Amino acid sequence: MPNEVPAALPLIAYIAGLTCGFSARDAIGMIAIALLLALRRRARACLIVFCAALGIINARPTVRLEPSEDRFITIQAPIDRDWSRRGDAFLLRVQFRQQPLTIYARFEPKPIEMQKWIRVEGFLRPNDRGELTMLIKSPRLLEYRDELSPLDPAAWNRALANRLRPFARQFPHEVALVEALALGRGERLADEIRDNYKRGGTYHLLVFSGLQIAFAAGVIAFFLRSLHAPRASDWLLLIFSILAPMFIGPTASVSRASIGIGLYAISRILKRPTRLENLWCVAALLRLIIAPHDLTDAAFQLTYAGAGALLFIGKPLAIDRKRWLAYAIGAECAVTPLTLFHFHQYALGGSLTTLALTPVISAMLIVSALICAIPCAPLFQGIRLLSRLCAFVNGISATFAGWHAAPTVISLAIGFGAALSAIAFLRGRSRAMAILGATLIPIIAAIVVAHRSVSRPVITVIDVGQGDSILIRTPNHAVLVDGGPRYANVAASLLDRGVRELDAVVLTHVHPDHCGGLPDVMTHLHVRELWVSPRRFEGECAQGLLDVAASELVPIHLLRDGEVRRGIQVLLANRTFKRAAENNSSVVLRVRIGERTIVLTGDIEHETESDLADRIGPADVLKVAHHGSRSSSTAVFLNAVSPRVALISCGRRNLFGHPHREVLNALQQRRIQIFRTDVNGSVELEFHGDHVFVHRQIDTPR
Repeated sequence: MPNEVPAALPLIAYIAGLTCGFSARDAIGMIAIALLLALRRRARACLIVFCAALGIINARPTVRLEPSEDRFITIQAPIDRDWSRRGDAFLLRVQFRQQPLTIYARFEPKPIEMQKWIRVEGFLRPNDRGELTMLIKSPRLLEYRDELSPLDPAAWNRALANRLRPFARQFPHEVALVEALALGRGERLADEIRDNYKRGGTYHLLVFSGLQIAFAAGVIAFFLRSLHAPRASDWLLLIFSILAPMFIGPTASVSRASIGIGLYAISRILKRPTRLENLWCVAALLRLIIAPHDLTDAAFQLTYAGAGALLFIGKPLAIDRKRWLAYAIGAECAVTPLTLFHFHQYALGGSLTTLALTPVISAMLIVSALICAIPCAPLFQGIRLLSRLCAFVNGISATFAGWHAAPTVISLAIGFGAALSAIAFLRGRSRAMAILGATLIPIIAAIVVAHRSVSRPVITVIDVGQGDSILIRTPNHAVLVDGGPRYANVAASLLDRGVRELDAVVLTHVHPDHCGGLPDVMTHLHVRELWVSPRRFEGECAQGLLDVAASELVPIHLLRDGEVRRGIQVLLANRTFKRAAENNSSVVLRVRIGERTIVLTGDIEHETESDLADRIGPADVLKVAHHGSRSSSTAVFLNAVSPRVALISCGRRNLFGHPHREVLNALQQRRIQIFRTDVNGSVELEFHGDHVFVHRQIDTPR
């Protein structure tokens, strides 16, 4: 057996227990078996069984905080990050009762100095992904408390960040880069900088990661060993591995590097040297014991997959002059399935770009460290030049990058499960080749997903939270009506359904919960036409859509009342209304599929409903207007359409109370079957002859 088997098998056993769960009784039984094996001096088997039992215990569901939506509450949470700007709001991520909480402020908050706690008042609510959020509407509801101890490493980090604050006005991007590289504080990074590094496949270099930890550890080891003090070097490395997560925060990449350095130092202190492969396995095991939820975290997976590829694929396959090629292929195969799954992006050649940019990022890191010690304009100018060089190289790499469908969960589990088994039971080049083959399983699955099509007409109301996005598909065509809010990631949902091009994108009206996601769709998919109404087409969202259409060379068609395009009839109100002008200007569509008719209403309200009632005509399916608001769905309109099925697109526990009880009662009184995205997830209607089959998708097709 290879030397790393004793470390790999406990890791596999722990992950198996963590994934499968079982029951507390099973865990107790396995602990008893582990004790029996220990008495019989079978240490390896004892450790494996014990790790499996520990995984089962850590898999038990924790007691989650239940938000109180009807009560104004006060919370106090520790501060370990800074405010970041998202559009016209500011957000701060904290931990509250061992759960992540995002605090939103509609005003610019006071700067965080050396305070330890934040105290806020508001309504604690879950967002569409089930994460806790709190919106603060007034500065009077926010307060900082207490001071960090001067002995706390987090205070040293905060003090260095505060020293850079006076330069933020003159060098905003450069200050953000320095904080991200040297202090692990990426809150101020602009979206365009993040996107540039993501497209180039080098985002892991931008944020504080093992590169910085390894660099600092290398400096410590080199300095003390050059002074012929190897024992002092080992002890200082151990102390450094403890202080680094306290200084930066225990993120996956920092903890991985810190645990590895700490284990290396301990093995040298105890005169029990070990291999890097063993350090990788033990570091992953310890991290998952400390934070079991990291098993599904993108940062954890990418961190350990990238490092593991270098050790278990690149190292065995490296041959002299072609050594770099082996490492590059290994990293690409291990990381690509994960970037596809989490971000729907790939960056072919990202590992080569990483090799090219590592010296530049290292130089930026050195300059950033100098800036933290001596903040001055010339050093910030140096960061600016290095940053432009990185942006140029990333831009070249981005020509080989793009968006793609994600692999299925089962393919990802099979592929990486097989890779872990190969690590445990094989050795040398045969192991490396087996791991390469295992990582191809989710990549092939992603290609299969990307080429899926439908055999019958299908209409899908995509769950985008509080917004609208409706996909109309036939075997050879696809039309998208609205794109949901900006962060709904509709482009990814389309790719996961095998949609790579759209015959048309229709915008019903310019509100951000319908328009926000369309620029991404038009950027990442091939769109033949953009249909818009000339009424009330103005504002930031409209301008952004026009800019993207111009850059992507997408023709724009202005819709007219009564016209029919691609089998879809367009209906518009005969006049504009002063009240709810944008909503009442929504484009209404009558879609004919075989013998069935579907009416899509946008956000029209009672004024437009009255205007259209005489000419809307009956339909089998109605997309309820304005997310089920009481300002729509009048009796006259419902009687005119007389649907059998009603579809409501709204967000879970949304702030508007949609759908309103009056609308639900009106639908139920008419015996109309109701499907809601906040309850049923994405809703899919499949048309087969005269029959309509409704499928509920709580999760995405992955």
